[in-house]
Amino acid sequence: MMLFPRRMFGMALALSPHILTVSSFAFTTSPTVATILGSSNNKSKNSRLTPDNTRLHSSSSATSSQKEICETTITDDGKAQVLCTVSNDNYRTSLWSEVAIKAAKQFTISQRKKLKELGALDIKRPIRIIGRPVSEICGMGDCVVDYESDGASITSGSDTKIVHFQRHGQGYHNLICDMWREAGKPIDFDSSDPNLNPVVRPEFLDPPLTALGIQQCSSQRKLCSTLSPELVIVSPMLRCIQTAKLSFRDHVGRVPWISHEGCREELGLLVGNKRRSISDIWSDYPEIDFSPIEHDEDVLWDQYGDRRETLLEKSERIYKFLSEYVRGRPEKEVAIVCHSAYLFTLLNAVMDIEEEELRSWFLTSEVRSLKITFIDEDL
Repeated sequence: MMLFPRRMFGMALALSPHILTVSSFAFTTSPTVATILGSSNNKSKNSRLTPDNTRLHSSSSATSSQKEICETTITDDGKAQVLCTVSNDNYRTSLWSEVAIKAAKQFTISQRKKLKELGALDIKRPIRIIGRPVSEICGMGDCVVDYESDGASITSGSDTKIVHFQRHGQGYHNLICDMWREAGKPIDFDSSDPNLNPVVRPEFLDPPLTALGIQQCSSQRKLCSTLSPELVIVSPMLRCIQTAKLSFRDHVGRVPWISHEGCREELGLLVGNKRRSISDIWSDYPEIDFSPIEHDEDVLWDQYGDRRETLLEKSERIYKFLSEYVRGRPEKEVAIVCHSAYLFTLLNAVMDIEEEELRSWFLTSEVRSLKITFIDEDL
């Protein structure tokens, strides 16, 4: 059972005094709230997840092709009102609000522009890392390996691996930022003023998943159970560990689980990206191997002080993680659970990827599978 700090929800109300709507999110025990569960359909282990494979538990008034979506409205006096409607839309639309989808599209444009202005898109490195899709069809939230069509030939090369990348589910910091956006309040992520940047507040230290975040990650379990990673690598941030434990829970005890700082979110300034001590995290998750992490306290985050890790610094950290650690591992198929800004930099500034759908900003809990090839260049 996962506990949710009341201070986080209280802070959400304090930060947004106006009426806000949080799509598909509710602090309620009402039986009418939509709950994302595993599908009752019996499908083979290697089956692809299709859009019609609805995994949403609906109220008795909904048919098998419908789903119930609930919204929580926060009023001026801090009360929550839950409204539920039945929809025939694809179940995936309930995982991500329109605000979150719009933000992802905007980040794709703005962050790629920043990377281009910094010259980060044209850096030549000793090892070229090429990424290609392993599925012929890639849609929003559904771009994973199809073992039945691709077979064992996917990783036939000696320097080729399959990597299943997943962004963590919605965390409390994501929720607050979405609420600010819904209220039309801009966020300056470079500011140290909590009135301009909520993620610098001390309450956001290593934030956990929200109730919606847990639903998102649990809904990905069936998809992840069809994958065959020989190793699961997770960022040491709590939201990533929780995500992996929910989505890849069928692989717990079957393959090694390792935490590595090379796949954590950008360092410095944003308290939401600062981790707890490894000793504290390990006491909660002793089944995960934290030995690759050198320091107990968060020395990496602290060394940046009141500034954020630059995109160029982050791209070099990502390149080192992929070219040295991931490439050096003996496993041919790996799952990596990490973060959105990290993944966007990885897919746009570190790896050589042609397909636009693979390079866009990840939605919360989204999974994408890539065939990655490492090529030594003569520079």
